[in-house]
Parts: sequence; structure tokens; C-alpha cells
Amino acid sequence: MAVKKKTDLTYAEAAAELDAILDEIESGTADVDELGEKVERAAVLIRFCREKLQSTTLRVNKVVEDLAALGTETEEADETEAET
Repeated sequence: MAVKKKTDLTYAEAAAELDAILDEIESGTADVDELGEKVERAAVLIRFCREKLQSTTLRVNKVVEDLAALGTETEEADETEAET
């Protein structure tokens, strides 16, 4: 199994590889000699996906906060203009 460096891996690729590993394990077609490696790789992929999701959540929350702050500033400016 060709393994990409963690920095080269996308979330979609990690999820697809994880699905393939799980399918192989669940179907019973996983080679017993490689089972430990597959489980370890699955753990790495799960950790990677969790980190990616947490990072994305932080980025999205930051953008939402910035937009909310901008909206508040815009509303305050509109109110000031309306008062004059």
C-alpha cells in the first residue's frame, strides 16, 4: 500500500483509504499478516481526519465571528448615519 506523507494527504483521500481498510477488515478479506498494519494505518487516518475537522471548524468559526463583527460594525454605522 503506497502511503502518502501526512502533509500531502487530503481529507477526502484519508476518508477513502479508511473506508477501503474498513471494508477489507469487515469483509474478512484482510490478510492476517497485514491486519496489524492496517489497523495502525486506520488509527493514523482517523487521527488525521479528526485534526483536519478540528482545524476546519476553528477556521470556519473565525470567519463567522469576523462576519458577525463586521455586521455589528455596519449596523452601528447605519444607526449613526440615521441619527444625523
